[in-house]
Amino acid sequence: MGALVLAVLLAQLPPLPKGLPGVDEKRPNMKASEAAKLYFLAGDLATARDWCQRGLKKEPKPCGPFLKHLAEYAFLMGKYEPLTREEARQVLEFDRKLSPGTMGNLTKPIHERFVVGPLARARLWAQQGAAAAAVRFVDEVLEVDPSNAEAKGLRAQLLAAADGGVPFDAGR
Repeated sequence: MGALVLAVLLAQLPPLPKGLPGVDEKRPNMKASEAAKLYFLAGDLATARDWCQRGLKKEPKPCGPFLKHLAEYAFLMGKYEPLTREEARQVLEFDRKLSPGTMGNLTKPIHERFVVGPLARARLWAQQGAAAAAVRFVDEVLEVDPSNAEAKGLRAQLLAAADGGVPFDAGR
């Protein structure tokens, strides 16, 4: 079924252009998978897909999974209704698979909305003495980004402050 979904998602994207300007002219020895990653990071998903499709025969190992993750990512990014936390988690996960270590431009607003914003709210609530209530914001972040070390550390601090009556900013 996954292959069928991938085929449907790829079919919805526009066809390959005749000649792609840009990276191949500036760096003629660049691999298609590298160019696809650069275009993904820049937010040009169609060109990233084009590059990976061009490189499928020479680089099936990196380009095959990249195309699958890119199709899923493009589908989620194309939604008109707001993303759910689960969908935001998937976007972050696909972004990490597509470009480990560097977040793509299209993912940054989602990261801001579902991770950075709630962590800031949690800190504000904690500074106002509501550490127990602030934990729910951190839990929302961990639902979207379960491996977020900052959220895990903040949650432990908040729980200690809520349980022990220790002020949130103690020790700073």
